[in-house]
Amino acid sequence: MEVMRPPAWVRDAVFYQIFPDRFRNGDSSNDPPGTRPWEERPSHRSFSGGDLVGILDRLPYLSDLGVNALYLTPIFTASTNHKYDGEDYLQVDPTLGGNTVLRELVAALHARGMRIVLDGVFNHCGSGHPFFRDVIKRGRSSPYWDWFMIHGDRVRPDSEPNYRCWAGCANLPEWNHENPKVRNYVLSVVRHWLTEYGVDGWRLDTVEYLPPDFVRDVYRATKETNPEAYVLGEVMGLATPWFRHGALDGTMHYRLWEGLVHFLAEGSWDAPQFARYVQSIWASYPRDANYACYTLLGSHDKPRFLTLCQGDKRKLVLAAAFLFAYPGAPAIYYGDEIGLEGGGDPDCRRTFPWDEAGWDSSLRQTFQSLVRTRRAAPALRQGEVRWAAAQGRGIMLSRDLPGDTVCLALNGGEAAERLPLPAPGVWTDLLTNDRAKGSVVVPPTGFQYLRRGTGAG
Repeated sequence: MEVMRPPAWVRDAVFYQIFPDRFRNGDSSNDPPGTRPWEERPSHRSFSGGDLVGILDRLPYLSDLGVNALYLTPIFTASTNHKYDGEDYLQVDPTLGGNTVLRELVAALHARGMRIVLDGVFNHCGSGHPFFRDVIKRGRSSPYWDWFMIHGDRVRPDSEPNYRCWAGCANLPEWNHENPKVRNYVLSVVRHWLTEYGVDGWRLDTVEYLPPDFVRDVYRATKETNPEAYVLGEVMGLATPWFRHGALDGTMHYRLWEGLVHFLAEGSWDAPQFARYVQSIWASYPRDANYACYTLLGSHDKPRFLTLCQGDKRKLVLAAAFLFAYPGAPAIYYGDEIGLEGGGDPDCRRTFPWDEAGWDSSLRQTFQSLVRTRRAAPALRQGEVRWAAAQGRGIMLSRDLPGDTVCLALNGGEAAERLPLPAPGVWTDLLTNDRAKGSVVVPPTGFQYLRRGTGAG
């Protein structure tokens, strides 16, 4: 069998994650009933009115930021704001603009040289899915009875449901993946959006709940449809088994996120402990997977990194500087670039504040600079990785290509840190054009990108 590999474009990608209901309301005529005012803090069940038209309208903003790939949380018809309770896998929810607007969005993104990855929720559906409703209505006589895992002769969707459901949530019945009809149905959905709409990949929800052979089926169906499509898995733990099984290109790198929280947000780890932790994960993954992971500081499931830093944006910048120097595809969670805060769900899903007076403009400029620097330095995207130093609160991370070496010198402490440069000769700071030899003194909670030689490129 042909060996399937991650698409090459992922190494050059900078992702931007959007929770569609909270990014921008571009068409108020499709707002769901009871839509709340945009500036109001969200609740678990509230709708804010964001839609795909809003994303389409703000593509110039995203291009100006420098990102070149979008990951959207679920967009298919569902009853909740988060849409992880899908009711129709072949229809974009009307409150988000419907199928026509998605087609327009994909075309506009591709015209800008940008990609789009959709969220595939294939472990479970919503209790409003017509197949599950048919089971509720007809019991064992339903042709979809064995599409789910039900104990007894009738569905009992109460506080103690008698069917398998995600995390015990009665409104999220799990698919019976042992049924070939279920697999064929889901795989037809996977192929449909790749072929008919030209989306560039799938982020697979709750991978750890799914049978490994089913995830591999999704992976193979995706690659057979489009070898350049990206298959990303939501894996909270170590993802080694999924890569060994040939089931994913990369993972949402929550393990790396945990290390960054300990090292930078909390300050509970020193640099050597952080380096050992990251190196252990690196050694556990295949090389291609390490370069294809989606590296993140935030998501719809975690408190905002800035909030974890107690509002200290210097620490957020350090974490971002590390991601943009480390292998993988760095991701910006919508609003992180302008200082949006938020605790756990649903507070981490606040609406994007489009009044620029409320933005941290200097923070946004820093994110733009990080994107530009990574794009201008192939070594930061493609190079081999080497830990040149880890001492006290400082690290020196080297990215090497033949004839080109770029280092990240980072200091997570409140005192200046002198770090040895990994090779003799002159090194040039890519952000300030300052020169250094032998070692560099990194200011408190500061960082430098240093290229070996006297030129910027």
